[in-house]
Amino acid sequence: MSFKNRINLLKQKISEKGLDGIYITNLTNVRYLTGFTGSAGSVLIIDKQQYFFTDGRYIEQSKEQVQDCQVYIVGSGHVKAIEKNKLLKKGMKIGFESTSVSVSMYEIFSKVLSNINWIKTSGIVEKIAAVKDSFEIESLKTAIEITDEVFTQILPELKVGAIEKEISAKISYLFKMNGAEGDSYESIIGSGWLGALPHARPSDKKFEKGDFVVMDFGALYNGYHADMTRTVVIGEASEKHKEIYNIVLESQLAGINAAKAGITGEELDSICRKVISDAGYGDKFIHSTGHGIGLEVHTYPSISKFNKKPLLENYVITIEPGIYLAGWGGVRIEDDCWIQEKGCLPLNNSTKEMLVL
Repeated sequence: MSFKNRINLLKQKISEKGLDGIYITNLTNVRYLTGFTGSAGSVLIIDKQQYFFTDGRYIEQSKEQVQDCQVYIVGSGHVKAIEKNKLLKKGMKIGFESTSVSVSMYEIFSKVLSNINWIKTSGIVEKIAAVKDSFEIESLKTAIEITDEVFTQILPELKVGAIEKEISAKISYLFKMNGAEGDSYESIIGSGWLGALPHARPSDKKFEKGDFVVMDFGALYNGYHADMTRTVVIGEASEKHKEIYNIVLESQLAGINAAKAGITGEELDSICRKVISDAGYGDKFIHSTGHGIGLEVHTYPSISKFNKKPLLENYVITIEPGIYLAGWGGVRIEDDCWIQEKGCLPLNNSTKEMLVL
């Protein structure tokens, strides 16, 4: 893994946009560019140098983690340190991350460095980070392997009378016991009618006979996020359970079979959506088909009608169609998929057979 390569790619991108530099304040992007995992840091990148700013809590951590940057320990006054050390020249065009900078922070930029032309940017680092290097692929694979193992270990707990919150807590425990840093995000455990809420939070509801249980969870490893969904039936499956489940599975497999470098997010979303629409449930598929994963659980690219850009080799995305029937329940099936030149490789090995437990 080379942070220098990442920084050089960013320098190339900002040069193409006519910028003299960029000031990075989004902590995920700071980590991507420097390796810093603390809670306070920013990076100024210009043509021949890059500068990292943090406070006294991170003196030793920044020595250990931050590469290819001159480090300044300056407390909370990062922008003032840029001005004090005369790191920028009058009239320079410096980009800032418009989606991560508050109005008050922008006012500080404008006041302290009033002789700088601050230019709004969006998504530059995120698009570079969407193409994963070998370290990132291996980290994601490990996070996904742990997720698969925890699914296997939690299956005996999924039965009539199990409580959503307790299943969620056991998953969190099992992640750490199997080598993860913890949860990629708070698990979604939606049983029965609550499964019709795509982002249902675990409640005190008990599993009942005939419930579909939507389980969306993932392990965190080396800062990289797995994201898997499996849906199981408790006690007994009806013909309706089988119908809805098989439609979603067919949709998901169609997406996996179509996904490859060059297809757009819009096209891939349409392929999955068509299967569900043709079965008469188009209005019950109420979210996008997927998203990128990495140092955050939702990253570029979006697999939706809003993304007309082609997927690139070494993206890792989710493919997760679903059907949600209010008052009854829902089904979602999700895999993390490694985009390659001529296809995609689903990284999850957990069964997608409809399990009746």
